[in-house]
Amino acid sequence: MGVIARDENQLTLIYSSNTRVGTHTLSYLTGIEKPYLAIDIAKTKVGDTQWVEVAKALGVKVGDLVDTRELDLNSENTSDFNSEDWIKIIQSNDFVLSRPIAINGNRTKQIENPTEILAFFDVESAGLEQSPSNDTPPNIQPTSENENFIE
Repeated sequence: MGVIARDENQLTLIYSSNTRVGTHTLSYLTGIEKPYLAIDIAKTKVGDTQWVEVAKALGVKVGDLVDTRELDLNSENTSDFNSEDWIKIIQSNDFVLSRPIAINGNRTKQIENPTEILAFFDVESAGLEQSPSNDTPPNIQPTSENENFIE
């Protein structure tokens, strides 16, 4: 059993308020009428074991969570880094987590575009791809099971 709480009815977002994607993802999340836990790593420290667990759930190494461009690091400089080194970098430089991490139940995903949080949390977006401008009336009826419409 992991140390991160995984609840099907709550979304956990690990993000940095010092990144554009992180703050925009949080703003989308606040519009969802479901419980969520937002962990801003600029203000709250995430434990070493939790970082390892998150990386494992994503199927990546801890170092893959770091946007090395933010620190102007290249693979030659970091080839000898281990998980502990990467965790220290994340904990000292929260902005290197440029892609927030969403957790819902057994699902874990790094968010590249803030709107992905809606699809991750199964918010229905019926009719968004349809437009009266192309003579297609929007379909505003639910099209899948367990829809979560935002009114």
